[in-house]
Amino acid sequence: MTASSSFRRLIDSLPEHAVQQAIANAYKEVDRADRELLTLAAETPGGSSDISDSQRGKNYNLNRYSDVVPYNHNRVRLHGSHDYINASHIALPPQLSANKYIATQGPLPHSVGDFWRMVWEQEARAVVMLTNPVEALRSKCAEYWPLQVGESKKWGELVVALQDERPMLGCLSVVVRKISLSTGGVERLVTQFHYTEWPDHGVPKSPLPLLRIIDELRSSISPLPDSPVVVHCSAGVGRTGTFIIIDAARGYFEKNRDYQGDFVADAFRSMRSQRTLMVQTLAQYMMCYQVASYILNNTS
Repeated sequence: MTASSSFRRLIDSLPEHAVQQAIANAYKEVDRADRELLTLAAETPGGSSDISDSQRGKNYNLNRYSDVVPYNHNRVRLHGSHDYINASHIALPPQLSANKYIATQGPLPHSVGDFWRMVWEQEARAVVMLTNPVEALRSKCAEYWPLQVGESKKWGELVVALQDERPMLGCLSVVVRKISLSTGGVERLVTQFHYTEWPDHGVPKSPLPLLRIIDELRSSISPLPDSPVVVHCSAGVGRTGTFIIIDAARGYFEKNRDYQGDFVADAFRSMRSQRTLMVQTLAQYMMCYQVASYILNNTS
């Protein structure tokens, strides 16, 4: 498909093997170049692909995975002298979406306080969690919230309290938690959407739970695009990047019936320039097209 081609026509031709192969080839080319860039960045600091901050001193131990780190130019910077967290500001091209995101790893036991500090300082109202704390007997994310309703914990200067926890109505695979953050007499409410059935490096059986999260997120929790949504899985790239594309597509195609070019590919390339390995597998990339097809065919 050329830049002037209709995305709707691409979606309609998605069942064709040749189209699927062309999409796969395009993905693999961007993925190969991205991995080469990360290797080069580790060897040669400087430029937009500089990752040197993530390797400096104690910062290195704040990375869950050594090969998934933020670029210096758009990493989230915490207030104060110890400003490092493995998190990246993500903004898609304005013609795709005005929404702002923070893509981050699942907190480590010793970085939970930094995670909540980031949520507070960035004034985020929503957290989308796309992993389970343990998957395949491996730790994927620290449990960074109090586990009992009414319980509170203090991390640094922030008091974190679990006010409510419930399964999403009609969608038992999503747990919705209302969490209050307070410090210095000021309190804010954050909503966490925890999707529990998305396998690591894989894709969920149905897109409907993700679309239910997006509908509730955008209708009542974080309707203003300037308020960043914190999105994380384990590494903060594969499931995280896939969710961001689907959220952007949902918003765009609610208002528009077509897009000149390839919406998914444009969003994917933009995200890969902002955080390495976003949309980590070909299966996740193809899922973006399939969900875009569902949105286009089920939006009045």
